[in-house]
Amino acid sequence: MKRTAKFITDFSGKKILRFFLVYCLLSNIYSLSSQDIHFTQFFTNPLIINPAQTGYFNGNYRIGFNFKAQWPFAINSKIYTYHTESPYVDLSFGEKKLKVGWFGLGFHFLNDAAGDGSLQYQRFGGSFAYHQAFDKHHKYILSVGAGVSYVVRSVDFSKFYFNNQWVEDMGFNTSISSSEPVQRESFQMLDVNAGLHFGGQIHEQVKLDLGISMLHINRPKHTFFNNDERLGFRYQADAGIQYKIDEQMNLQFNGYYGYEKAASEIVVGTMFTYSNNNKFTNNPEHSLYVGAYYRAKDALAPVVGYGFKSMRILLNYDITLSKLVSASRANGGPELSIVYVGSWERQFNRKVYCPKF
Repeated sequence: MKRTAKFITDFSGKKILRFFLVYCLLSNIYSLSSQDIHFTQFFTNPLIINPAQTGYFNGNYRIGFNFKAQWPFAINSKIYTYHTESPYVDLSFGEKKLKVGWFGLGFHFLNDAAGDGSLQYQRFGGSFAYHQAFDKHHKYILSVGAGVSYVVRSVDFSKFYFNNQWVEDMGFNTSISSSEPVQRESFQMLDVNAGLHFGGQIHEQVKLDLGISMLHINRPKHTFFNNDERLGFRYQADAGIQYKIDEQMNLQFNGYYGYEKAASEIVVGTMFTYSNNNKFTNNPEHSLYVGAYYRAKDALAPVVGYGFKSMRILLNYDITLSKLVSASRANGGPELSIVYVGSWERQFNRKVYCPKF
């Protein structure tokens, strides 16, 4: 789909920007990109990162929600052109009978829309995990999990501009046929994933988490055309180190790496937590969070947050550092996460070892 150079010279700056963003979007469509989601706060949506983390928390249930907007106000006054939403819930059960292990069951939904043509990705997923502790205090835990998702992809080609629709001295006329070989504007697929996770209290002040996962194990067909193009295997690894300075202060480091079809993504960062702990339950009544994360060759994201008892809210803003800084008019994007962990019983149900000072 070649576009004439006259488009750039005749159109205003805003239309040039629109062209650039739509071009990037169409490039992804026609190169059959997987449009996998990338949250800066990857550690707040564990079911998407690694199904082995399903049910890996202290409590009986966990409810979470993630929202990300990209390039707000980059196109005219629109703020909702590129956005992602993802609610999820998972359960943790079976520890009373198994003693040294438990199960996790989770469900998540993800909606991602990009561009004026609403290139949309909707995912309905479920995951199951088993967690095996290697000591009675649950200091060392190995988890294995698997998941399956039903995915719907769609796009509205009528909202795009194509070369055949260009009229000299007038601009684009979308009533003219694009003559593009589009066979369909939506398709569905099943996507299978699996993963491993290890959590270890390697010192009274240091906890280590390591995970690896693989998405698109079944390599589902992924195309808007009548061909056999399929997704490539997506390999993911994540790691976290928590250093408990004392009863009130905690420092954590997180890292993520994803790879698929020669494309990779790296996110690293740190966050400091100050908590006012309840002396009777050893659980935080109030917590404050501050930190920063960096996506390699893309963006820097300062993060702040607040926690009240079993709820945590984190907010960050991606500051674009890549070559897209000009096209996006220096717009990055806000990201919000909310996580709540609860228990069916009065006594908070601990499965993962918690050191005491």
